[in-house]
Amino acid sequence: MYQRRSIASLAVVSLLCTSLFAADASKVDSESPSVWVTGITQMGASGQFVAATANGLLLRESTVTSFDANDPSKLTDLYKHPAAAWCVDSSSDGKTVASVDYRGNLVTYDVAAKEPTTHEGAFERWCQAMVFSPDDKQVVGGNEAGKLIVWDIAGAKVNKSSEVDSHAITGLAFSNDGKQLAASDGAGHVHLLQWPSLKEIGKIEVGEETVWCVAFTQDDKQLYCGSSDRNLYRCDAKPDAKPVSVAKGKDWITRIAISSGGQVAASEVGGRLHFPSSGRTDSMEAESGVWALCWNGDGQLFAGTRKHGLVTAGQSWKWTEPKPADERPADKKPADEKPADEKPEMKTAEDADEENAVAAKPKESKRQKPKVDAKKTEESASGQEKKDAAK
Repeated sequence: MYQRRSIASLAVVSLLCTSLFAADASKVDSESPSVWVTGITQMGASGQFVAATANGLLLRESTVTSFDANDPSKLTDLYKHPAAAWCVDSSSDGKTVASVDYRGNLVTYDVAAKEPTTHEGAFERWCQAMVFSPDDKQVVGGNEAGKLIVWDIAGAKVNKSSEVDSHAITGLAFSNDGKQLAASDGAGHVHLLQWPSLKEIGKIEVGEETVWCVAFTQDDKQLYCGSSDRNLYRCDAKPDAKPVSVAKGKDWITRIAISSGGQVAASEVGGRLHFPSSGRTDSMEAESGVWALCWNGDGQLFAGTRKHGLVTAGQSWKWTEPKPADERPADKKPADEKPADEKPEMKTAEDADEENAVAAKPKESKRQKPKVDAKKTEESASGQEKKDAAK
């Protein structure tokens, strides 16, 4: 006889199973420089990922590495950056990787040829945000002076630029249909621009503090925004939309990642993750500040941290045994048995008084027969006959 098993998915991503890969927390030397993981991206649709790192000092040389989703503990160096690498992205076909550093240097990497090309000062100044264009032919960066720069990969030159704001551009995201570009800034705004013209459609006032990150939902109808005021906001993806807080953190919310299936993850610089879904938000702690997020499908999330390198989280699953037949609830209950969820009958005070009065009456003995007066019975019968005749 085969034993049947049923799988119950704990669909909420709260308290995901977390494992450390790049560093063992018990062996971290507090005196040695920290290895920051500042950016993570998937190489196309493959199981290969790329991570940008920094060695604790912004002007120190850094490394961009790759790893396999099945074994993130094995990191392979791809190329070097002249300064701390700050963000990394991949073309949709996984053939090209691009990264930018603290000095505004851009490096493009040909995956097949294993050849990096460094473009010094391509983005002029420190770039906190950079993404590939929808056609994979360009990369778009936003620098600390509030300038958007579009770099042509094949021509190795700036294709166009736009002064969006005087405040630093902190986050960039393309809509899934490739028609809009959202840019968050240090003054609490999200700018909506047409692509590829970079014409500004309008902006959203999120708050008075820095909006560190922005992301479109899968249907492009809404945006998620992470702010210095510790709130994760959601709003319509249109000018002058009113943001609504969906999670309140303990520190700045600086990264947002949305999976192919629409699962949202947001992280705090202090080391806390939030997962808003179906009207609620679940949260979990990381062992150090989280500076990068990247989904692998819907069930695995990679996070880059300040002290513990790469960490990964996955949905929790649980095996459950079916109950034996004698413990299962009966399908049908006797007619006189009241359903368990049926509320008891409510009685009024008058009902109670009536029941008490009935209970107070003496009960007649079943053996004692009532006495009958024959004379009164005859008179009663005669009177009834007279009434009937009159009718």
